[in-house]
Amino acid sequence: MGKRPDRPGNLKQASAGDTPATRGRARLAQVAQVAGVGIATVDRVLNERGNVAPETTRKVIDAARQLKLARSLPAAYRRGLRLEVILTRPDLPLFARLNRAFIDAASTLDRSVIVQRSFVDEAKPQLAADRILVTQADAVIVYGQELPSVIDAVTSITAGGKPVVTLCSDLPTSPRLAYVGIDHYSAGRTAAYFMTRMARRPGPVIVLTHCLDYRAHAQRIGGFRDWLSEHKADVSVACILEGRDAPDLSERLLIEALLGHADAIGIYNTSDANVAVDQALQTTRRGDDVVFIGHELTEHTRRLLVNGTMALTIDQNPERQARAALDVLLARFGYAAEMRFPGSSNDVTFSIYGPENVRPCRRI
Repeated sequence: MGKRPDRPGNLKQASAGDTPATRGRARLAQVAQVAGVGIATVDRVLNERGNVAPETTRKVIDAARQLKLARSLPAAYRRGLRLEVILTRPDLPLFARLNRAFIDAASTLDRSVIVQRSFVDEAKPQLAADRILVTQADAVIVYGQELPSVIDAVTSITAGGKPVVTLCSDLPTSPRLAYVGIDHYSAGRTAAYFMTRMARRPGPVIVLTHCLDYRAHAQRIGGFRDWLSEHKADVSVACILEGRDAPDLSERLLIEALLGHADAIGIYNTSDANVAVDQALQTTRRGDDVVFIGHELTEHTRRLLVNGTMALTIDQNPERQARAALDVLLARFGYAAEMRFPGSSNDVTFSIYGPENVRPCRRI
């Protein structure tokens, strides 16, 4: 008789003895081996049953930390934890939301955890690298451009034992602990899907972005172009404009592009400069024949959706990103079981908003 195939998904049937209890005991045995004590002693320390000498207790806790035991360590043996969040431009709606989200999340944490927020001028990328290098925190959450200086800074402090979590835009070539954010490539493909179905005719699309040094924006544009290439040969990208979220620059570039591409059927804005798009459409009187798709749900995009200027916006759920980023580091330092945020995950999904799901609830 031939060999019986594995179960679907290549998952083999677990043996009868492979239970959460036995797996947990195996982990305790590992801690016991590293600490040089018995399993019963490890059990007493981690479950706070007492009757263990302080020196032995420290050995067990140190061993559990070394093995990154996936459970909350006894509160009495936690040292204070300082986390630094490095962001940019608090004047922009996205970062205003992130800032508030970190403040709200931090207020729910144990007093031993301090969340420090720093803002750097993104026009001077070296400042972000410098801020990372001089941090006095135990770990860093950073939104940064994918530049050698920033990657080198992340590499440096990681080598020194300080984990880094990237937020909103990833730095995958750095040794960061985790990336917390949406799938930007998928968001760009989603924008292309809706653009082609909302446009009244074939033609070119004008793309406005912030800066391609941010991987998030490059991925959104890559997804947008790839979907068009794969599915809609009669719709293409006319030009890509880097407005750097500067209202005046973004508006000027868009006006020039709209005047230069009279056949443009849409604008895809990957940046925060949605008000600049509105102004350019008004100036050129193109609001009625151009489909406008953008990102983030703010007071401005809500207004533009309701008045018909904007077709839809793709929101990256920054509040959930803030909670998830903190959650990753709390787990890394042994706070996870007690501090974990409900529903948080570093795999954050995006939300799509149109005119009808941003209006006040209608009662029938």
